[in-house]
Amino acid sequence: MTTEAMARTTLAERFFPLAQAAELDRLLDTVEWCAIFKAGTSDQTFDAWLLVQKAFEPRVDVAVGLIQIPSGRAASDHVAARTGIAHKSPQLVLFHRGRAVAHLDERAIQPEPIRVLMQEHLPSVTGARVVNEQVVSLAPYHALLGDFTEGRLPAERFQWAYLERLERESTWRDDETFDLLNGLFENPWGREVRAARLVAREFQGQLAGQIEPLKDRALNLIGRIQARKAR
Repeated sequence: MTTEAMARTTLAERFFPLAQAAELDRLLDTVEWCAIFKAGTSDQTFDAWLLVQKAFEPRVDVAVGLIQIPSGRAASDHVAARTGIAHKSPQLVLFHRGRAVAHLDERAIQPEPIRVLMQEHLPSVTGARVVNEQVVSLAPYHALLGDFTEGRLPAERFQWAYLERLERESTWRDDETFDLLNGLFENPWGREVRAARLVAREFQGQLAGQIEPLKDRALNLIGRIQARKAR
């Protein structure tokens, strides 16, 4: 499964990327309902992820955690230890107040089994909306842009800090937000963000005088982020 494929995340505001056991515990201990999806590297995983997103889209009261294997192995192992459910990939586990109440594994993750799982366990009335402010916030990018444009951060350090963050987040940012952030640099690879090659491309473009100065682009992006916040 490609990075771009996993990027089709439609639950951005209540989406929780998980890699460590402590992150998993913190999430399960603070929300009433949570669906944890374990993602492997197969096309089967991509198809299952799309089905899970579609099914849970109307349920704004359910947090959705994504564990990507192998980078999230610690969190994945902790799910198994905490629940007694053997690890599978892909796998969907539904939690209520920190306790696993149902799960679907591999090819069982299909529209009808997901519907039955939700109907049997979720309340009929949708509860309070779940929001992961840390995930959806653009504050870290805004701060980096401000430090760069106001001279507190050298251009090279800014590029690496900005692009390394975008590289980590490129698999789950929604399309609108990703396009906004990715537009700061020339990136013909789309969601396949690699900081090193984009820093090199920026250097070559500036050396050849073929692209607008980075500071001008950064100021423009600050304005676009502020306009988005005001919507």
